[in-house]
Amino acid sequence: ALVAAWGVLDRRLSGRTRVLLVAAPLLWAVSYGAMTLYGHWSAQAYGAAARLASGEATGGESPNSRLRIWANALQLIAQQPWLGVGWGEFNVAWSLTAFPGRPTAFFDHTHNLPLHLLAELGVPLATAVMALLGLALWQGWRRARATGGERGTTAMTAWMMVVLVGVHSMVEYPLWYAYFLLPAACAWGYALGSNDAADDASIAGAAPDPDRDRGRAPWLTPLLGVAVTLGGGLAMLDYQRVVVIYAPGEGAGSLESRIADGQRSVLYAHHADYAAATHDQPLPGTALAFRRAPHYLLDTRLMMAWARTLAQGGELDAARTVAQRLREFRNPDADEFFAACEADGPPPFQCLPPAVAWPWRAFLRAELAGPNVR
Repeated sequence: ALVAAWGVLDRRLSGRTRVLLVAAPLLWAVSYGAMTLYGHWSAQAYGAAARLASGEATGGESPNSRLRIWANALQLIAQQPWLGVGWGEFNVAWSLTAFPGRPTAFFDHTHNLPLHLLAELGVPLATAVMALLGLALWQGWRRARATGGERGTTAMTAWMMVVLVGVHSMVEYPLWYAYFLLPAACAWGYALGSNDAADDASIAGAAPDPDRDRGRAPWLTPLLGVAVTLGGGLAMLDYQRVVVIYAPGEGAGSLESRIADGQRSVLYAHHADYAAATHDQPLPGTALAFRRAPHYLLDTRLMMAWARTLAQGGELDAARTVAQRLREFRNPDADEFFAACEADGPPPFQCLPPAVAWPWRAFLRAELAGPNVR
């Protein structure tokens, strides 16, 4: 609809372009219908249709609908309105907070950009950030609109790309992926950089100001390009330190040594932390793993391993709190973990409620790897 509205309202576009933009919703509907029919005839699942049927994206009966995670996010905001849960801490805060009837999937994002900022940054700071984003969006539109010619059309196209990513961010989190974030940032910068002095001169047919670029180092752009290229190569090499944990080649060494090396990764150590935390036996890096891994994504395996380690370390209330939160997810992968509750004899720790339930922040303040783990 946004693309069609652009085609209707922007008279600077060529007639052919405007027709294509206005026809975009119809083209989408035809493509959707064709893919649905093809999936029916070939007995193959069509992802978009399956998601709509499940109700996840529309607020239907699915336990993982957007409305459910948004309701949980609003409760977290109400509990911590001023400072939020902290940047990057939504998953651990949400996973370790009691939410009866919670979604069964492990969410690390609210799937709504304003809600996510409010939950993690708190109302005051998130409001300021969103106001600045809104101002930058308005400035991008104003400058793109004021730029004439082909450059103006390109700038408006860039601005529309940002708007579409913003709309997508109301139900997903594309900006948490580099292949959405970086193009959106480049497009936004392009729109904001339009209608400057050089553009005005070009539009008017005059020569650009020769003093405009004076003082700019001509070597800066190539240097930045080289730095980005080298940084990408170093990041790839760093990633290989954790790849070998899960896909070892010949002569890769023992699993324990690969995990230890992966935990020294600059960018990807959390993958090695997960492997260390969920390993069958305590490793030298297990304590470090439990201090860092829960900040990335708590899932069934990690919560079971964490609860067991806490219980072994004597932190029974903490262990039972983690087990209690895990039970709320109703995940089949945890059935074996809780099967002991149906057996005869004294119930293990995961079958009993904590004498005092731990709030989620208490897990971050304490040394929770357990004294028996080294």
